[in-house]
Amino acid sequence: RRGVDMFDCVLPTRNAENGQLFTRHGSIQVRNAAFAMDQGPIEAGCGCYTCRNGFSRSYMRHLLRAKVQLGARLAVIHNTYYIHTLMRELREAIGEGRLEEYVSEWYAERGEEAVPLSSG
Repeated sequence: RRGVDMFDCVLPTRNAENGQLFTRHGSIQVRNAAFAMDQGPIEAGCGCYTCRNGFSRSYMRHLLRAKVQLGARLAVIHNTYYIHTLMRELREAIGEGRLEEYVSEWYAERGEEAVPLSSG
C-alpha cells in the first residue's frame, strides 16, 4: 500500500542532508527561499532535539545552504526522530486494531485521501 510498510534505510539521512525535512503535514524543502525568514521550528510540537532547542527553519536553511555540518546533523536528528515516531505510532495502531483509522488520519494531515487497505 504505497510503500507504507517499506522504508529505505538511508531515506531519513539522505533526504535530511539535502534539505528535505519530514513533518506530519508532508515534507518541506528547507533550502527553498520561502524559509529564509521563517523563525518557526521545523515542525511545531515535534519532540526532537532540533525542534525542542529552537533551531528555526531559516537557521536550518542557512546551515544547509552554507554546507555547515551542523545543519546536516540537526536535519538528520529531526528526520530520524520523525521516522521513529511514525513507526512507534504504526505499531501502536496495529496492536490496538486501528490501523485503518491511523492511516486515514495520516493522509488527512497531508490533505490527501487514504487508499483503503486491501482485505486480502
